Amino acid sequence: MNDVKFDEFEILIRKRDAKLKVLRVTIQSQQINFLSAHRWEQLILMYLPQLEEFYLRYIELFDEEYQYSEAADQFVSSFWI
Repeated sequence: MNDVKFDEFEILIRKRDAKLKVLRVTIQSQQINFLSAHRWEQLILMYLPQLEEFYLRYIELFDEEYQYSEAADQFVSSFWI
């Protein structure tokens, strides 16, 4: 899937009877909402209860003037470890 927003991805997951055990997601985007740990946690708890492994790869191209966002630092709670 290309050019999918997080809202659209959520809808896709919600519409499926997902009995996924492994989910790998690679995102190449400037949409920082894909780095919302809380949003991922809620999606997994509510719609992917059988999920055992989750791999998130986020790729963003930026220039030298880019200001680092600390959004990725959210993935350190006990849920993620």
